Amino acid sequence: MENQPQEEQPINIIWQGHQNYSTIIKYHMIAFLVVLVILYFSIAFSWKFVFLVIVPIIFSLVKFIQAKKTLFEINDQRIVMKKYEGGKYLTYEVELYDVKHIIEEEKASGKGHIIFKTKSSLFEEIKTPCMNNPTHVHDIVRDIIEERKVERNKMMMQGRKKK
Repeated sequence: MENQPQEEQPINIIWQGHQNYSTIIKYHMIAFLVVLVILYFSIAFSWKFVFLVIVPIIFSLVKFIQAKKTLFEINDQRIVMKKYEGGKYLTYEVELYDVKHIIEEEKASGKGHIIFKTKSSLFEEIKTPCMNNPTHVHDIVRDIIEERKVERNKMMMQGRKKK
């Protein structure tokens, strides 16, 4: 009898979002200050310094594009982070059964973050972008993680019994 492949269950997305633009405001402020310095040098010394204005503008634009194209997703199987770096997408995934602890940070406004402490050596701590109602997402993810851990323990116990 041949092994039949298991049917794949559809992945349910619990939460999806991207980095808030306010987190990159410091880069825009630095670029603005550099532009002011360059304009000062162009007025005080030589108009050729004006061409250097392109550098901070490009830097600020790259940070904006990275923030816009960085996606974060929590589904019922894993945490997926897609980062746009160097003209390509890098996808990082952490299985939910690798999560050791979940910490919820909620502000009075109802917005906040969820922090995942994982067994992964690459991502020991994963902090989500700011989200609305993190308590609701936290509760759903916590329940799914517990289910995954129980399922995994049952499979491991069945594997030991067969030996």
